[in-house]
Amino acid sequence: MPVTLESRVRQMQVFNLPHDAYCGDGDCACSDTAVVVVEENPRTGERAPRRVARKTPDSLTLLARERRADLPAALLDVPEVKAAIAHGRVRVVEQTPDAPPDKPTPAAPTKPVAAPAAPPTPTKKEE
Repeated sequence: MPVTLESRVRQMQVFNLPHDAYCGDGDCACSDTAVVVVEENPRTGERAPRRVARKTPDSLTLLARERRADLPAALLDVPEVKAAIAHGRVRVVEQTPDAPPDKPTPAAPTKPVAAPAAPPTPTKKEE
């Protein structure tokens, strides 16, 4: 469900989106960053640089009094965003449901209704 968030303060707010809380539903917003670490061989004591790929979490920046629409609903699970909402620094303006299904649901089957019988026409009685 897309979410609309609004900043209620007059300063910029930055929220880190940790992998565990934000990327749990399969879509990962983290970026891979190459980090150079120094690795030491315990037998020889030699040191050599080595590249290691690490995941760097994404972040959300809200400017002062900014309203941002169409954000993923997973933001509401992030602890920093939950705390900001609880303290009144951020407000959830709108939480819209997902798009309706493409094909309409079939209507309930209807039974044919018989037309009501016409009232009998009065006949003239002979006197």
